Amino acid sequence: MRTTWLSSIAMASLTLGLLGVAHAEPSSHQKLPTLHLEAQAYTEVQQDTVTITLQATHQSSEQAVVTQQLTEVVSRVLAEAKKQDKVKVSSGNYYVRPQHDKDGKVSGWIGQSQLLFESTDIDAASKLAAAYQDQMPVANVAFSVSKKVRMQVESELMQDAAQAFQQRALAMAQALGFDSYRLKEMHLGGSGAVFKAPRAQYEMMAASAMSAAQDLPIDSGTQELSLSLSGSIYLLEKK
Repeated sequence: MRTTWLSSIAMASLTLGLLGVAHAEPSSHQKLPTLHLEAQAYTEVQQDTVTITLQATHQSSEQAVVTQQLTEVVSRVLAEAKKQDKVKVSSGNYYVRPQHDKDGKVSGWIGQSQLLFESTDIDAASKLAAAYQDQMPVANVAFSVSKKVRMQVESELMQDAAQAFQQRALAMAQALGFDSYRLKEMHLGGSGAVFKAPRAQYEMMAASAMSAAQDLPIDSGTQELSLSLSGSIYLLEKK
């Protein structure tokens, strides 16, 4: 599994902004001023999951022939590919539609069917997909971060952002002439993701140029995960 982090949580950048000062509701017979703060923590992680899309395309003058051809090749590859346990194999998109001539009449039929190979073992998925290039060429390769790694990273980002929020809240309160603060409300923002490819664009090799034994030349990139905290605090004066 490729789960190496490219930047540690300790090095995650923190963005905090002062969004406004207002007045809160009465509390202990006083109107306490409030301050709204936002903190964001983010880090870059290696994508550890690959999804390879294999696609079969057939066409004929008869709809039944196209359907039969697709069914045969997909059923065969699906049955063989599922004999191993390192790569999850599942069905993807499927369609059979008519083709029309210049007069708008049906001149034939074309169909496509897909299989999805998903795994955290990128090498195993690459080899498995390459083994079926002559029957179902690769149509797409996509990388992502597994749920396990994402949850682990988000948990640590939450702690990082919370600590930063607390530190900035106290610093801002004191900078404005107050002694301390009390939390009024807190909101957790969703985790964002920005994909960074290992190269500008993945160029798919033509199936005719690859042998069945040749691995697909693929490599994962990195993904930026982020988490934000926003909330309001009461500014407290010295007693």
